[in-house]
Amino acid sequence: MKQLDRLLEVLDALARWVAMALATIIIAILFVQIFYRYVLNTSIVWSEEVATWCLVWLVFLGSAAIMRRWEHVHIPMLIRRLPLGARPGVIIFVKLATCLAVTLVAYYGLRWVLGPGHISSQTSGISTHWIKLAVPIGAGLMALFALRGALEDVGRWRRGEMEYFRTYGDLELGDADAQAGVRAAAPGT
Repeated sequence: MKQLDRLLEVLDALARWVAMALATIIIAILFVQIFYRYVLNTSIVWSEEVATWCLVWLVFLGSAAIMRRWEHVHIPMLIRRLPLGARPGVIIFVKLATCLAVTLVAYYGLRWVLGPGHISSQTSGISTHWIKLAVPIGAGLMALFALRGALEDVGRWRRGEMEYFRTYGDLELGDADAQAGVRAAAPGT
């Protein structure tokens, strides 16, 4: 299991770094396009297309990185209302259902990539094949990370680590000053 964890750490780090690089590229392209349009009174024909395609990759890789830490938007309020004994089963079920859903996205995304209909862009010359690859790669990473999260939770449940399930979804701020700010902003405190 340690080798799998190490592989997932490497994939997570790679996804995060590529996502950050893509965000930087998008910002750079947009600034250059603004300069060209408003200062040089011309435009770069491929800029919008390449920025959009970078955004597609950014969304799928960023979603995978967020899935690794289970930090995406979710509403733990319903889980907190459950009895403590029922929480592990529900949390694990949700993670496995998420794994199934993104596995289906990866499968059909791969079929889409391997199917016909790849064209090259008129402005950038980039094949849509490379853009479509974001779907199965990103969803495949999400599936791996969701499955690993479910397996970690099964291990916690079997070891009786109920504190994790009791505090599941609680606000986790590492900075004591930030926590004090949240308490000060909360009504009635």
